[in-house]
Amino acid sequence: MFFKRVGAYLIDWVIITCLVSLLSYLPFLNPNRLAYTEKYRELATAAEQYTNNEMSVEDYTRAAIPIEYDLQRLNVYYIIIDLVCVLSYFGVFQYYFEGQTIGKKILKIKVVNKDGTKMNLLNSMIRAVVLNNVVISIVLQIIVFVMSRENYYTVYNNVNLIGSIILYMTLFMVLVRSDGRGLHDFVASTKVVEIEIPKEEENVIDIEPVKEEKKSKEKTKKSTKTKEKTVKKD
Repeated sequence: MFFKRVGAYLIDWVIITCLVSLLSYLPFLNPNRLAYTEKYRELATAAEQYTNNEMSVEDYTRAAIPIEYDLQRLNVYYIIIDLVCVLSYFGVFQYYFEGQTIGKKILKIKVVNKDGTKMNLLNSMIRAVVLNNVVISIVLQIIVFVMSRENYYTVYNNVNLIGSIILYMTLFMVLVRSDGRGLHDFVASTKVVEIEIPKEEENVIDIEPVKEEKKSKEKTKKSTKTKEKTVKKD
């Protein structure tokens, strides 16, 4: 089950990443894209100079931190697009499609309430928020916009570290717990289950060989009777 869940999430994340990347190229949704690209080139140039030993670690740090700060501020529209897509896909879409995303549909698993009933929209949204560190992403953007360029870096990295800890804790819980419930499942009162084969299909699978066996026996009986009749006539 663990590998199915990880596989499903990876499939879903590829889908979300492609969707967000496409939407972020639309100027009316992401007006900062060109400015972000230019600023990113500055960071790449500084990194190349550091790699070629053209600047020291201290010089690179002094050059990189302000550029990264500007990049985070310019990235705000991309983050908004990403959060909307994530919540729509893992929250709304998953709820209306019976607890399944595309990845879960492929790997035949689904999300239900912890008692096995269908989860409601609120639980689905809460689960999406916790699973995808939505709160952490929002806090990181707030930090960039309310703190100065000189002071944001340490706070930003510490909050980002908290997000990483939450992610690894969730993965660990899913891996070691017998019921496979992660932190997001506990908060949202949900669990992930494998989809069972419908009873109708099981009956078809069980009955068909029996029918074939009966037909074979009937043919054998008819063949035997025919032979007996032939022998009697002779």
